[in-house]
Amino acid sequence: MKKSIVVLVTMFTLLLSTAFSEGVHAEEAKSPSRVSNVDPAEIYADPVEGTIKPEFIMDFRNIKKNVKKSTGWSKYKRISDNVKTGKAGGSITANKTVTFGTTFSGDVRGLTFGFNASKSSAKGYTLNVGPNKRVYMGYRVNYNIEKGENWLVDIVTGKVMDKTKYTHKKPRFGEYGLVNYK
Repeated sequence: MKKSIVVLVTMFTLLLSTAFSEGVHAEEAKSPSRVSNVDPAEIYADPVEGTIKPEFIMDFRNIKKNVKKSTGWSKYKRISDNVKTGKAGGSITANKTVTFGTTFSGDVRGLTFGFNASKSSAKGYTLNVGPNKRVYMGYRVNYNIEKGENWLVDIVTGKVMDKTKYTHKKPRFGEYGLVNYK
């Protein structure tokens, strides 16, 4: 029943709209008979608008240049007391912990290096010591080393404003070792 009412109302609306509509006809576009130039004095220009200059937020960038990557070892840090062995040798156990972290030297402002890392020794680690030795236990790490220059560059002109050297060291893994003492 509802469908038939909707259909009847729709047909009635269409019938009325066609009965009372006026014909709309498109006219042909006329081309201008002559072209005239506009006098520049007739154009209004706001003097404030003429002084607008493009400005940048943070128009300087730091860029890594002349980057050299390598690996290297730190010095040993003591993690035990001294031990002096006899003919039979012996063992030594770590009773301290040390931590090596990511280090920076020089100017690293504006540069990114990823996340910081650290490596630590563990208490209770034991090493065997040969006969007739005077040693202590040490811990050191192997670093990824990045050396380079930090250039401060004006992004608008491309001019290098400042150059400074930097070094970044990130620990990869650690190593326990016996260090001789006198």
